[in-house]
Amino acid sequence: MMKANTESLYDAVELASVISTGELMRRPARLPDHAGESRALVALAQAMSNSPERILQQLVEAAMTLCRAQSAGISMLDAEKGRFLWPAIAGAWSMHVGIGTPRDFGPCGTVLDRREALLFSRPERCFGYLSAVTPRIDEALLIPFYVGGEPVGTLWVVAHDESRRFDSEDMRVLTSLGTFAGLAYQTLRSWTASAPRAQRPMQQAGPRAIS
Repeated sequence: MMKANTESLYDAVELASVISTGELMRRPARLPDHAGESRALVALAQAMSNSPERILQQLVEAAMTLCRAQSAGISMLDAEKGRFLWPAIAGAWSMHVGIGTPRDFGPCGTVLDRREALLFSRPERCFGYLSAVTPRIDEALLIPFYVGGEPVGTLWVVAHDESRRFDSEDMRVLTSLGTFAGLAYQTLRSWTASAPRAQRPMQQAGPRAIS
């Protein structure tokens, strides 16, 4: 797990300086792809019953495709250990699957605390440990997802350079997928509880540190 010292990592700028959610509404929004979104949701619904062990990976792949992102992933909260785990990632960050990040010091924790979608610009300026993640984050759009009315994780998309800028349409799509993420989370937990141990996803010794 990536460990954070909150005194040393709030080093360059304040949190407000890396949150740029207001830009989403100021930027020209791309046209929605309702057909592509519908196909993705149908495929996800089928995966819920046919291959629940793959549902999170299919979800992040759909998020990356529909939002035209360069990476996408899901963070699931482990409240007892005070951390998030990234169990599924698509795109340029796929090698970082299984990484842990702090609950109380990072973009995911901020999104859960505020219970709203947030756009971060170069967040490593505030959360210094993120500078070890490559390729770097230019923009990251995160939304919380819920189970029983409580936030249990985030779904996110990342742009690694200035060639991609997220807009209000991306927030709409990601929010729609976030509703599905809560169902996927519950489905995977039920499947994991009943599946033979050898078939369970994410059977790892523990979260890895990014170096």
